[in-house]
Amino acid sequence: MTKDYYDTLGISKGANKEEVKKAFRKLAHKYHPDKKGGDEAKFKEVSEAYHVLSDDKRRAEYDTYGQTFGESGPQGFGGGFQGGFDMSDMWRQAQSGGFGDLGDMFGDIFGGGSRGGGRARARGSDIAVDITMTFQEAVFGDNRSVTLNKLSACSACDGSGARDPKSVKSCETCNGKGSIRENRRSLFGTFTTERVCERCLGEGSVPKESCTKCHGEGIVKDDETIEIAIPAGIDDGEMIRMTGRGQAIRGGIPGDLYVRVHVDSHKRFRREGLNIVTDLSVKLSDALLGTSYNLETLDGPLTLSIPAGIAYGEVLRIREKGIPNKGNKRGDLLVRVKIETPNNLSKRAKELIESLRKEGI
Repeated sequence: MTKDYYDTLGISKGANKEEVKKAFRKLAHKYHPDKKGGDEAKFKEVSEAYHVLSDDKRRAEYDTYGQTFGESGPQGFGGGFQGGFDMSDMWRQAQSGGFGDLGDMFGDIFGGGSRGGGRARARGSDIAVDITMTFQEAVFGDNRSVTLNKLSACSACDGSGARDPKSVKSCETCNGKGSIRENRRSLFGTFTTERVCERCLGEGSVPKESCTKCHGEGIVKDDETIEIAIPAGIDDGEMIRMTGRGQAIRGGIPGDLYVRVHVDSHKRFRREGLNIVTDLSVKLSDALLGTSYNLETLDGPLTLSIPAGIAYGEVLRIREKGIPNKGNKRGDLLVRVKIETPNNLSKRAKELIESLRKEGI
């Protein structure tokens, strides 16, 4: 008699892959024989159902014919479908990541993790702070300091947790091995798993006397002042990552510190890529005849030559006075010319302009 895999997992025939996976995870945890109240037969049934319904090809064959044809070999479970699926194959796929995050689920069930035993080293939390800078500070870079109240390595014991780092004894929990091996029975046989000792955190030894400041934890919560070097040319909204300057954690590696930089706008300058742009108002007569203007830049004052006949909106380029780039190269300072048109003309000025008009200017 053909088995109803959808009914086995408690899902509808139109369930998507995520719903199939979710149903399997729930039932696998419920029926695993190593768990209290587990049911080996039920666990086999839900595993068989997932094996078929999680694969598009097998599921299509099952929906059409009530069985699958794409594999060869002995049946892993009796009637209902054809193929070479067995639980040991499923276990191998879980270990190699073939079932994605289901491998992590099998790791939870068997205690060894899906990537080959052991336990990943713990990591502290990250910290994010915001810093505001002036436009000029962002162009040329600056140094800032922030004081954070966070978990840090204990300064008294340098994070060892020992009153005297040289005075240690063998860990009684793991007998000095730094890890604990456990045997677990499962459908696939007996598996040996190994995990880091929680008492000594893999060191194999513990202090004879604990540090009086951190009480053997190796970390304390205290104010810490951190110096931050803001690189030249940083842009508004950019993030600086300082590895290992976040929250410390006992027996693990500290998190990171993320510094988000906010750059205030400037009343005369604005940034366009690696260039700095500014506007310069020029008198009509100077635009026609040409002259020189004193221009105040972020690098100090300079004299800018205005060529005769310059047009409104024309851009004058001053090289390497812009935003610093990698390799100490800089963008340019772009001066956009705006020609002033007088509103009130004297009688003499009107006469002169009228004469220019007669000249065809």
